Amino acid sequence: MSMPVFVLRPEPGLSATMRRGIAMGLAMEAMPLSHAEPLDWDMPGGRFDGILLGSANGLRHAGEAIARHTDLPVYAVGQATAEKARALGFTVAQVGSGGLQPLVDSLPDDRAFTFLRLAGAEHVPLDLPPHVSITTRTTYRIVHASLENAQVARLAQGGVVLLHSGAVAAHFARECDRAGLDRASLALAALAPRIARSVSDGWKSVELAASPDDGALLSLVKDMRH
Repeated sequence: MSMPVFVLRPEPGLSATMRRGIAMGLAMEAMPLSHAEPLDWDMPGGRFDGILLGSANGLRHAGEAIARHTDLPVYAVGQATAEKARALGFTVAQVGSGGLQPLVDSLPDDRAFTFLRLAGAEHVPLDLPPHVSITTRTTYRIVHASLENAQVARLAQGGVVLLHSGAVAAHFARECDRAGLDRASLALAALAPRIARSVSDGWKSVELAASPDDGALLSLVKDMRH
């Protein structure tokens, strides 16, 4: 029997991961522990060369305030975020790989870039090169939920837990401790090193995807089954 693969991420990514994993023959189980909640924000004045996005949620929850600025090209952390931007009427200038920092580092230094960054309340700080400046606006926050008794019982039977974000990963680790779950019964598959660092130790195993995308994470899980 295939070991269960628990998906903690919120919608809409949850459904996409579930479909992809099921198509790969994995025993997927949805266990969302968070959801994104929009926040009030104001559009800053000034001129911007583009919108910097580390998550599709940044744009998804920005509302009408950003809908009037589809002329600004989007610099997206990955393909899924880029696809959401295009669906909302934006042009995508660049798609990164491996996080926002490598994307910023890859910008040519023969011109200056001024970005509007739309981010969540918990976002990764960036080390900016001299030719890049960023104004950040927080458009959403992640709201966490507690593990329910039935979920605790399922996790206690063991399996693999997918970790797509550091905030959710840290919350999951705290919830496991609160519920008295044995960490050694659960293997973790993390999208990136910083996410793995959010959960401390004591787990059956903690493994990293070859690249920070959903397909690579699920391929890792398929390998972990053997």
